[in-house]
Amino acid sequence: MRRVLAGALAAALLAVSGCTADPPKTDDADAAPTGPPCLQAVSPGPSAAPVAGGKPLPAMAVKCFDGGRYVDAALLGSVPTILNLWGSYCEPCRTELPAFQRFVTAAGGKVRVIGVVVKDSPAAAQSVIDDKQLTFPMLEDRDQQFGIALSQVVGKPVANALPATLFIAPGGRIVYTYQGEALDEEKIRALTAGHLGIEVPA
Repeated sequence: MRRVLAGALAAALLAVSGCTADPPKTDDADAAPTGPPCLQAVSPGPSAAPVAGGKPLPAMAVKCFDGGRYVDAALLGSVPTILNLWGSYCEPCRTELPAFQRFVTAAGGKVRVIGVVVKDSPAAAQSVIDDKQLTFPMLEDRDQQFGIALSQVVGKPVANALPATLFIAPGGRIVYTYQGEALDEEKIRALTAGHLGIEVPA
């Protein structure tokens, strides 16, 4: 009887632990994800001069979620960018992803949003992408190496405390990291205006 009660208690604790619970095990044999397509290489334009302050993106390659290709993380800030780290096992992540999709539509190219699927199985993440009808570019960080590198740069754990949203100014400088309640579209717009200086209409 004690074993049964102990097992039930452990299951209950795991259920309420949210995004700190162990995510689904990844399996390299999973079917290759189908999208959204990875971001295209973007060269810094004349208005993308480095900004004062902030912390530089780590110099490393990050794999595209749609398979095959890698992107140089240092180039993610070639234009104003919001980097959203998420996983299918994270309830606040799933809550805020549609707000990011609406923000992308409203931004009309003023700001780039990139999702980073962290320590997740491709099939589980793809299911969320399909369900939420997400179209913005996705990278994957199945071994959390990118998340760990980001954590070292910003001085707080972003790899194991999802969702995490980083605001990156032209020049590849992380100017703000948000971790807290799930973001809605209004809060994303306010943070974008405050930290990237870009107003996105509602």
